Amino acid sequence: MDDLTRQLSERFGFATFRPGQEAVIRSVLAGRDAMAVMPTGQGKSLCYQLPATLLPGLTLVISPLIALMQDQVTAMKQRKIAAAAFHSSLTGIEKNRVMQELKERRLQLLYVAPERMQHEGFLRLLRSLWVSLLVVDEAHCISQWGHDFRPDYLKIGRLRQELTSPPCLALTATATARVQTDLCQRLSLRDPFRLVAGFRRTNLALSVHLSQARQDKLSTLGRLVRETEKGTILVYCATRRAVEEVAAWLGQSHPSVGYYHAGLSDEERRMVHEEFRRGAVRILAATNAFGMGIDKPDVRLVVHFDIPGSLEAYYQEVGRAGRDGRPAACALLFHERDLATQEYFIEQASKDPEGTDRAGRMKTLLQEMLGYVSTSTCRQLAILEYFSDDAERALGPCGLCDRCVTPAQQPGRSISHKTEVSAKAILETVSWCMGRFGMGRIVDMLRGSRSKALLAYGAENCPTYGICREQTKPVVTGLVKNLIQSGYLRIEGAEYPTLELTSKGREVLQEICAVALPQGEDPQADVSVDKPRRSSAAFAGIAQASVPDRQLVERLRQLRSELAEEEGVAPFLIFHDKTLKAIAGYKPGTPAALLEIPGIGEMKAERYGRRVLAVVNGDQ
Repeated sequence: MDDLTRQLSERFGFATFRPGQEAVIRSVLAGRDAMAVMPTGQGKSLCYQLPATLLPGLTLVISPLIALMQDQVTAMKQRKIAAAAFHSSLTGIEKNRVMQELKERRLQLLYVAPERMQHEGFLRLLRSLWVSLLVVDEAHCISQWGHDFRPDYLKIGRLRQELTSPPCLALTATATARVQTDLCQRLSLRDPFRLVAGFRRTNLALSVHLSQARQDKLSTLGRLVRETEKGTILVYCATRRAVEEVAAWLGQSHPSVGYYHAGLSDEERRMVHEEFRRGAVRILAATNAFGMGIDKPDVRLVVHFDIPGSLEAYYQEVGRAGRDGRPAACALLFHERDLATQEYFIEQASKDPEGTDRAGRMKTLLQEMLGYVSTSTCRQLAILEYFSDDAERALGPCGLCDRCVTPAQQPGRSISHKTEVSAKAILETVSWCMGRFGMGRIVDMLRGSRSKALLAYGAENCPTYGICREQTKPVVTGLVKNLIQSGYLRIEGAEYPTLELTSKGREVLQEICAVALPQGEDPQADVSVDKPRRSSAAFAGIAQASVPDRQLVERLRQLRSELAEEEGVAPFLIFHDKTLKAIAGYKPGTPAALLEIPGIGEMKAERYGRRVLAVVNGDQ
């Protein structure tokens, strides 16, 4: 047994290293810079903890994970390793104790939150110490291409210079090739040893569930939770409000439900974290403020109630499932309107004088996330391709995701003639619209909607207008979603998601190939399909929109601000500006007329309709 293996056994209680760990540790001990991209749960922390016990000076770890710091400091002390953490949650007495231990050179390992680099007094003390290894945990945070960019991380490069450039180890669980290149440059890594461990998670069953409305998502969530009889469950939501609503809804039928977001106090977050860790909370709804560094082995289900902003963020969060190696499920619930939240985050970034480039990168990352949602191949393969993991891709499909195992995802050999006609009509409609409309408007066109907005665009001139008039809206919508899932259509755009043809869809219209929908997915094969009926006389009574009344637009904006303040959300999540202008132009007088306005569905009409109509009619 060599010295390294002996130290692993005696100090940490492990008989062997996990894949990649030993190579990284030996590089660090040799004084070489290193970058390691290792999957969640693969033991990244050991790559600096073990060297800290052998190196002569201080191992300094910069990490944004305060909860993880405390856990690891406790674990290190149990192993007789002199470790401490320095961050904003410490009391004054605790901070003074750590400072004294540093001055007396009694620490081997120090965890520091990145914001401490703003404090000159603390930096002065660090500069007086012998830092033998600088560790950057969650290193993707230094890259603006990373999914969790943190400006404080940009100061690490300067800190390293001030510490006389000690060897540096950069660690992360998710980093694309462009993020890896970026972080190596920003940290000035010199000829670093690079380890990119496999991104494949062989025990995770990935799936995407397309939803027509929020209630559909809640129903799917309820079913998934009921089917997960053992272990703990994580539900990620994009906003604090969604977190609390989902937790309240789950709490009606399940015990041990909690929630976590950045709006809670430090003490509240600490208590929730502790209750989840020890199992007092079995189901936790949370924003992405929760989870980094969580090492809970029995998470059996991770649900994304809203679409995340990037594939890196998504894969890191699903990586919290199945850390014990046992099977776990990861489900993403997707509705195209959910993109409005991510659009808001992008809009906020663009308002920052220095955030224009960042906003552009966020749009790119979101587009890549949408590509994963609509992929027609194995989801694990799609992720491996995204991370350029060619070695793992060569091993083939996962055999676990919805694209691999669900019978409905296997191409059918034939569909009914009526379904084929409807499917081709959908593709022709999308082609005719040239990327102008999303799913809802495409369905409305096919069903012959007399929406003023559609008629203003000349929808009645589309050859397929009204061809599915006799089919119900859910049936046509379901067929559109089947075409997306089967790769004939794709969703484009984040601010206003629209439908576009894929090359596969164009081949159908060019009669190079026929539509082949998944088995068991021939919706309402016996419903009738009408010939297009577009008599101009039928629409003679529909008034065209007038120029929006500017004063009415301002009154509607005032109402929108009031509603947004009441609900604690951004105003655009209530109504977009173009929706307000459409209301001011059409001046609907009834709830039914209000439903014809683009951007107003049944839920918004029910929730806000009475007050909107009061403004339009001059009653408010």
